[in-house]
Amino acid sequence: MTNHHARRRWMPSLLAVALAAGAASASRAAGAAPTCRVLRYSFEPDCFVRDAGGACRFDLQRPDLGPQVAVWIESADGASFIDTLLVTNAVGLYGIGNRPGRPDLRSGPRFPYGRRAMALPVWAARRGKLYDAVVMDDGRDGWMSGHEEISSPEPYFCRPMTATEIVDAVTCASGRFRSAKGIFDHAAARSYYPPRGDLVDWGNICVPNISVSGSACDYGDARQFGLINDLDVVAAATPAYDRTFTGRWTIPAGLGPGDYALLVEVNKEFDADAAFSPPSFIDPVEAETFDDYGLGGNLGQPSVVYRLPFTLSDAPLAAAAVRAPIGYGDANDAATLITPLDDAVSDAAGSGRRRLRVGDGPGGPGAVHVTEDACAPLDCTVAPPPEAPRVDEPTAMQAPTSATFTFRQSSDGDGRSPVIAYELRYTIAQTFGIDESSFAGWAPSAPPDPDAPGTLTAATVTDLTPDTGYALGLRAKGACGWSQPAVIRIHTAKQRYAKLSGCVVATAAFGSDLDPGVARLRRQRDQAAARWPLVRLAAALYAEDAPPLAALVGRSDVARAAIRWALRPALAVDEALEALLGAGRGRDQRERSQGGTE
Repeated sequence: MTNHHARRRWMPSLLAVALAAGAASASRAAGAAPTCRVLRYSFEPDCFVRDAGGACRFDLQRPDLGPQVAVWIESADGASFIDTLLVTNAVGLYGIGNRPGRPDLRSGPRFPYGRRAMALPVWAARRGKLYDAVVMDDGRDGWMSGHEEISSPEPYFCRPMTATEIVDAVTCASGRFRSAKGIFDHAAARSYYPPRGDLVDWGNICVPNISVSGSACDYGDARQFGLINDLDVVAAATPAYDRTFTGRWTIPAGLGPGDYALLVEVNKEFDADAAFSPPSFIDPVEAETFDDYGLGGNLGQPSVVYRLPFTLSDAPLAAAAVRAPIGYGDANDAATLITPLDDAVSDAAGSGRRRLRVGDGPGGPGAVHVTEDACAPLDCTVAPPPEAPRVDEPTAMQAPTSATFTFRQSSDGDGRSPVIAYELRYTIAQTFGIDESSFAGWAPSAPPDPDAPGTLTAATVTDLTPDTGYALGLRAKGACGWSQPAVIRIHTAKQRYAKLSGCVVATAAFGSDLDPGVARLRRQRDQAAARWPLVRLAAALYAEDAPPLAALVGRSDVARAAIRWALRPALAVDEALEALLGAGRGRDQRERSQGGTE
C-alpha cells in the first residue's frame, strides 16, 4: 500500500482533527482513558417495481439499477462540513461523477461513459473538494463508441448494450470490453467529484487490437486516478433493496458538544417524472449504426436530501427519525443549494421523495433513523484492536459473478463483546502475489453484520467477472480500531453464454463488439434466427463453445486477421444489399410523395 492510502485511512475532517488535538492532550494530562461512542444510522431503499409476492423485480421498461447514496455529518447551521460517513461505489470508487463523456449520454447497467455531476450534487459541493476534470483523449465526449484507439482493458464497466441484451442490473453482455479511461483537461472547469480509484492492478498485459490503428492499450491519465481519489475508504456497495442498511460512525473523541445534523442524499437514474424528463443524447453519426445501444430516459428527477438533527453532549444521543426529505439538489450539476420539496418531485414508490421506505426504528417511524450504540469503554492504551476474523477457505466452486465464504465472528479488544462493524473488500489478483497492505484501495462489497463472537457467518461478494482470480479481504472494527484483514483467494467460474448476444469470435477478431462489422454480423444472425429454428439451435450451440475459441483467436494476430478476411465477403454483400434496399425505399417514398401531390 502506498503511503497516501495509509494516511487516508485515518484521515478525519480538518475540523475534527483540530478539535481532537486539544481534547486528546487534555485527556492525557488528566489521565483519563479514551471513551468510545458510536453513532448508528439506518435506512432502506425502495425499488420501482414489485412482483405479485411483494419482492423487488427488475423491469426493463423502467430499469432500476439501485440508488446512489451519500451520508455525511455537518454542523446544525450547515456552515461546517464534519465528515463523510458513506458514499456508494459508483460515485466514490468508480468515478461516475468525473469520467469521460457528456453528462446527457444514454445509460444502462455499468455504463462506461457520461460524467454524472448530478449524481450526488449537494454532498459533493458541501464537501467542497475540487479535482481536475476528466475528458475523452480523442476529444469526442459525445460518442459512446469509436474510442478503440484510446482504450484499454476494462475491469468493471460494461460496453453499451441493446435492450435485448440487458438481463438485469449487474450482468455484462461481454467480458472483453475495453474502455477509454480519459485524460485530465486542466483548462476545463474543475469537478467536485474524484476520478475513479479502482484501477490499481497494472500488471495485466494489454494485447493490442489489430483492427484499429495504434496499440489500443492507452490508459490515458488513469495511472494517476488512484492517487487522487480519496474516497475509497468511505466508499460502500449500493445498499440492497428489501433490507435495512445500517452504518456506524465512531464519533471523534474531540468533536465537541453542540448541535449537528446527519444528511442522507439519494438519487437514481431512470427516475423521470412530468417535471424532470430531459432527453438523453446520441450523436447523429453514431445513431446510424448504434441507435439501438444504450437506454434513453435515464436523466430524471434530481437527488433528494434527508436531514436529521441531533445534539452531542455527555448524555447518549436521543434516538430520532425523519420521514420525508427536506428538498432536492440541482438536476444538472453540483451545488450546495437545497430546493425545498415541492410537487415537482414524484411521490410514487421507489421514486422521487419515496426513494427510501418508511419503517419503524428506535426513534419511531421514519425513512432515516439515528441512535447511539453502546460499546465497551476500553482503554486503548491497553486493549488491542480486534483479531483478524477467522475465515474458512472455500471448498465449493464459486459462481461466475459472485463468491461466498464463511468466517467466525470476531470479538472486540476485551475478548467478549461483539465488534462494531466489518469491512469486506476485493481486488483482481490473477497472479500469485498480492499486496495485502493495499487493502484500503480494494473495491468495497456489502459487509456482513456483527454477531455474537464465534458465530459462524456467511459472506458474499457480488459484481465479479467470470473466470477471474480475486483476493477477498475481511476485517473487523472495534472500539480501539481495525483488525488486520483476513485474506483468501478465489477464482470465479466460467460464464456459460447461452443467450444470442454473443458474436464473441467476431468480437475477438475485430477487437471490439462495438465495431460496425460485428454489429452488422450480429444483426444478420439475429434476423436469420428469428426466421429459422435451425439457425437458433446453431447459434445456441455456438454460444456455448465460442468463448474458449474466442480466447485463442484473441491471442493470435494471424488467426484474427484470417477470421476478418473470411468474414469480409459476407459483410460486403450485406452492405451492398442494405444500400440497394435503401435506394429502393427512397425511390418508393419519392413516388408516393409525387402521387400525393397530383
